[in-house]
Amino acid sequence: MKTMKKVMLTIMTVMISTLVIANENRPTVKVENVTAKSIAVIAYDFGGEKTGIQLRSANGQVFYTETINSGENFGKKLELSAVPNGEYTLEVENANSYTAIPVVMNNDSAVAKLADKVTIVKPKLSIVGDKMNVIIADQQTDEVWISIYDVNANRLALEKVSSSDTKRFDLSKLAAGNYTVHMSTRGKKFVQSLSLDK
Repeated sequence: MKTMKKVMLTIMTVMISTLVIANENRPTVKVENVTAKSIAVIAYDFGGEKTGIQLRSANGQVFYTETINSGENFGKKLELSAVPNGEYTLEVENANSYTAIPVVMNNDSAVAKLADKVTIVKPKLSIVGDKMNVIIADQQTDEVWISIYDVNANRLALEKVSSSDTKRFDLSKLAAGNYTVHMSTRGKKFVQSLSLDK
């Protein structure tokens, strides 16, 4: 009986460890070429974040959009026969991460260029008193440019943050009000609102 309890305890420990490791992994987006003019999209491990999926042309026109609710996984075949020929980007984004996969549409095919897939885990902001900490949680991100703008689009700060440290911004000289924090890395910009009460 003791051996059985020990085995069960070991199994439970392994299961808990596996869940912890799975939750620490970055979100997963897989795309497969299914038929001539369709692709299959599978997305999971987004945790509790609402996630958007879009197929966007090079000039920004959206040809497909979908929302994954909090805690859900996503799997769907996208029929793209009505999409004009050209280069597109399949974007999967939520508050924590951004994934982009190029898709090329020709007369007789839709091809996802999986070798060119980019996934960015977004930098994290935390406010402690009158200080703002910027944390880069992604080991694959070397640096992030951080800018702070006021409501009149005046840039108040511009700093480069590397993945090896945490950058702390002093907000004590800023007046109460609304600001935006722009974070640029690997060719992509993310914007987050910042509200200061004093």
